[in-house]
Amino acid sequence: MSISLAHDGLAPGVTHFSLADLIEKIAPGTCREEYLSATAVRVLKHYILGCRSSDFERGKICGVWEQPQTTGQALRISTKVLHNAEAELERGGFIERTHVPHARRTGQRRDGVIVSLAGISLRPLIDGYARWKARLEAIELHERAVASLRHEVVMLSREIRATQAAALIEEAERILPRGRVSRISSAEKLEALKAMLEALLVQPELPSGDTKSSHRTEEIFAPNILVKDSSKNRKRATGVDRSDEVSPAIAASLASGDYRSLLPSDRQPSWPDIVDASAIACRWHNVSQPAWAEACERLGRERAALCILVIDRNARLPSDHRYRARSGRKCLNGLLRNASSLLPMIKAAKGYPEGSLPDRQFEPEVSAPRTGQSFAGACLSALAKLSGEVQP
Repeated sequence: MSISLAHDGLAPGVTHFSLADLIEKIAPGTCREEYLSATAVRVLKHYILGCRSSDFERGKICGVWEQPQTTGQALRISTKVLHNAEAELERGGFIERTHVPHARRTGQRRDGVIVSLAGISLRPLIDGYARWKARLEAIELHERAVASLRHEVVMLSREIRATQAAALIEEAERILPRGRVSRISSAEKLEALKAMLEALLVQPELPSGDTKSSHRTEEIFAPNILVKDSSKNRKRATGVDRSDEVSPAIAASLASGDYRSLLPSDRQPSWPDIVDASAIACRWHNVSQPAWAEACERLGRERAALCILVIDRNARLPSDHRYRARSGRKCLNGLLRNASSLLPMIKAAKGYPEGSLPDRQFEPEVSAPRTGQSFAGACLSALAKLSGEVQP
């Protein structure tokens, strides 16, 4: 028996019939390089089912030496198409051709065991079973991620229509004509559509007047920092309850001990100090830099910093508290979608007497590569991990 062609056998409980079914399932692949044509799948299944079940046992040689003309007639394809399919299977790591090119394929069995083979060996297919199984898991994860993303995009589209804002609905229609996502199979494209629709939902929360975030502002009035030179905004500000005012000193007094350790101890903190501290605190709660940058762009640097400050404080609240922050990423995503929630959370924190709510330790959530990650994002993350682990 040729030692070089002997294989390690299939996993316990796996038959060559289930192996043939597995090949059919992984044919779409997770990328262009893994794709198997329908003809290649037919040829490989023909070779698998043409072997005996004993050929798949550990230490045996498994393969066929049927002549190309015979195989072509059985599958109703030309020998040229057959050779192309075999070349595709060889590139994919499923088979190896052990015969001399253009030579007659031969083999020999002795007592039911293949002892020589000059034809098509299935050793790579059998020894790579764990790789094919992992590829199937990756494909299933990708399909589940795509299905979840489609659902999220559809729900966002419905939420936009429920606002009855003509401008928003028109913009959503431009982003996603007729709201149809059934034919979109790219997870990246669905992620982009989701991000654009989520950005639209933030717009109704902004007032119609000119507002902006100021790096030099020392006081914040909910829900927006007002432009000092705008007469409309000055008029609107006269009715603001000053109890809603948040200054850097008040923000620092509400922060956790860990957060305050990031602030200067020799002077009163300023908004740039609060912003810098929040940028560091993002790491404690698995808030990525892109998510932090997006929050600064949408809410302004000061409000984004307050979001992180509140999230850090609330992560240390008792487990049964209504404002307990269990996931920094999800909390920030929720505040991006509904920034008006920030003020009630700050008021709740201000309502606790000094020292009555000591800082508590918290367990950070396991990190994930994407911000505000949903079930679909988790699937894509696992898919990326699988892809990295099963490289030959």
